[in-house]
Amino acid sequence: MALNGSELNTSTHLDHLRSLYMKFELAEGICLSILSVLTVSANILLLMTIWKDPEKNFRSPTIYFIIGLGIADLVTGATTEPFFALFYITRFFRGSQSVPGPVSRLYNVGVPISTVTISSSYLIILFLSLSQYIAIKWPHKYKLLITRNRVIGSVLLSWLYFICFTLVLQFSRIDTTLFLKVDLAIHPVLISSVLFLTLVLLYRAFKGQVQQKGSNKPFSELKKGTKERAHNLQRQFTIVTFYLAAILLISALPHIAIQFVWLYSNLSLEGTYHIFMALRVRDLLLFFKVALDAFIYAWRLPAYRQSLKKSVNYSNKTKSTKSSLAEGTQL
Repeated sequence: MALNGSELNTSTHLDHLRSLYMKFELAEGICLSILSVLTVSANILLLMTIWKDPEKNFRSPTIYFIIGLGIADLVTGATTEPFFALFYITRFFRGSQSVPGPVSRLYNVGVPISTVTISSSYLIILFLSLSQYIAIKWPHKYKLLITRNRVIGSVLLSWLYFICFTLVLQFSRIDTTLFLKVDLAIHPVLISSVLFLTLVLLYRAFKGQVQQKGSNKPFSELKKGTKERAHNLQRQFTIVTFYLAAILLISALPHIAIQFVWLYSNLSLEGTYHIFMALRVRDLLLFFKVALDAFIYAWRLPAYRQSLKKSVNYSNKTKSTKSSLAEGTQL
């Protein structure tokens, strides 16, 4: 049966959209391949620097929030990003042929991992922002409320919660659309809203603290040493928290908007292609946020840069010493 002109134009247009969408997948695959290397490298350096801590700067309980975020980002960069990249690039070059089973399985493994790691990073940054607010607003109660065990427990509970939440979808018969709607409401929307309100409160408290320190400047200039260094480090850490939370919110807004349209709109086939292109851009923004986290510390935290430099120099010196000893032994 021959197609009329309208049906032929529609078919041609849909073929064009499909071809365009496949190019979106290829572009995302290439970007994820690069982001994976950057994310893994940056977070390995971050965790190594915190572990060695040559400057003794990372001793506060809140540093475990940074460790938890670094581990989540590292897992994302080491698993989800390369798995997705392999799937998208393979599907583009195979064209109409099906993707090999192992590649599809890796992609299916990467989906729940990304849900756990990226979602848990929302909670970790929220907890970090709350702890910084408490440190500024109630400094005398801070050490009682924010302890090492509580911070580690909150990080572990955030991972456990999202692992269990993801397993419900994987091993239950709950309608996927309904599940995703609930997930959108109680995770990106609710957590982002609470985080935004927390940032407003944190900003007001931080601004008040800066003004107060400014008014006491002649007195503070007499207090040199450990206390002043600790205050400067906390101030820098609060600024880092602002940046981490802001980047998360900027990446979360497109995610919420696109997910809302996808779940609640009756889309035509043409609209489905458009929304899936938007989903690829949305995912790339989230993965870009994951890669950017570790670079925020290097950009806004001088103490981290100094510790990183000393850690790298120490590692190079250790390798050089071992090499010299080995040569001497051979002689």
